[in-house]
Amino acid sequence: MSEADRVKWDTHYRGRDCAALAEPSPVLAEWLGCIEVNSSPPLAADVACGTGRHALYLARHGWRVEAMDISPVALARLAAMAAAEGLPITCLERDFEPSSPDAAAALPSARYDLAVMMRYTNLPLVAKLAGAIRPGGYLIAEAYLKTAAAPGGPRNPAYRVAPGEFEAAVARDFELIECREGRAHDRSGQPSAVVQVLARRKRGG
Repeated sequence: MSEADRVKWDTHYRGRDCAALAEPSPVLAEWLGCIEVNSSPPLAADVACGTGRHALYLARHGWRVEAMDISPVALARLAAMAAAEGLPITCLERDFEPSSPDAAAALPSARYDLAVMMRYTNLPLVAKLAGAIRPGGYLIAEAYLKTAAAPGGPRNPAYRVAPGEFEAAVARDFELIECREGRAHDRSGQPSAVVQVLARRKRGG
């Protein structure tokens, strides 16, 4: 990702109302109660976290969170909210784009009980997340689907996945627990075509 892209996202987040972005994706709230972890407290990675609505939700429900994003502006806003509530969130500036020279080293090895990647399209990152999640740990992810209709979400097809594509990428290193493709409402109430995945890191992988 170029410096111009970083500036673009900083500008984007400067103009957003964090209070309006506080609610997590419903699928995170639904699936978080379905997973079993032994760590106390468990550790999650929120990848491409933006201003951190999912990181905040996890931390409020007993998780330690490492929240990662390209935008220092977004991370600063999240850090301020976490500090105000005394939440265990560590903010890390990371560039996960495949073109980034730092992408390969952006994630540690076998560290997390859960990784969350919501509406960020980066198929090569799925395999890297598998290496960063402990065997038996989980992935909760949501990505925009390519569709002939005109749903909400990004107009650029590069930021969408074809039907079955995301599921196949996850299945290489994870055991799929649930996969849904269809329409879901975003926080503004607009329907979007998405794929949603709950998966568990293969213990033998």
